[in-house]
Amino acid sequence: MRWLLVAILAYACLVLQTAAFRPGGLAVPVDGHWARPDLVLLLGLFLALYLEPYEVFVVGWCLGLASDVVSVSGRLGVQALLVSLVLTGLSHGRGAFRRTRVLTQFLLAFGVVAATHLLWYLATRYLEDASPAIGRSIEQALLDALYAAVLAPYLFWVLERLRRALGVADESREG
Repeated sequence: MRWLLVAILAYACLVLQTAAFRPGGLAVPVDGHWARPDLVLLLGLFLALYLEPYEVFVVGWCLGLASDVVSVSGRLGVQALLVSLVLTGLSHGRGAFRRTRVLTQFLLAFGVVAATHLLWYLATRYLEDASPAIGRSIEQALLDALYAAVLAPYLFWVLERLRRALGVADESREG
C-alpha cells in the first residue's frame, strides 16, 4: 500500500468534510443537529475491505486521530481507538462482502458510521461528565450514518478507480 497517497486522500476527505459539510454548507439541519457524512471514515471503510487487519488497525488509528484533531468536542484519541477497532473487526470478515455492490457499500457505510458515531457520542458525553442522552446520541448517529451511506457508493467508485495507484492488492472481482 502506498501510504503517502492514502495520507493525501485522507487530507482531501478531511478538508472536504470540514469545509463543505459544515453548518450553513452541505450539512443538513435536523432538530438541532447538523447531520453530515464522515468521509474520512468512509475512506477507512474502503481500505478495510481490501487490506489485512493489521494494516487496517494502523490506517484506522491514523484516520481517527486526524478526525480527533479537527473535532470540536471529545478527547484526543477516542475516535482513533473507535475507528481502528471497528474497521479492524470489519476487515476480519471482508471476504464475506461483495464490496463492488452498491447495496453492500450503502449498508456497510450505514452500519460502520452508525456504530462508530454512536460510541463516539456516548464516550464524549461520558468523558465530559454530561448526561449520556442515549436517545439523542442514537438519533445523531443514525442521521450521520444515513448521509454517509448515501454518499458511500460515489466515494467508493472514485476510490475503486484509484485502487491500483493506492497499491491495494488486485483480487478476483466480484460480479
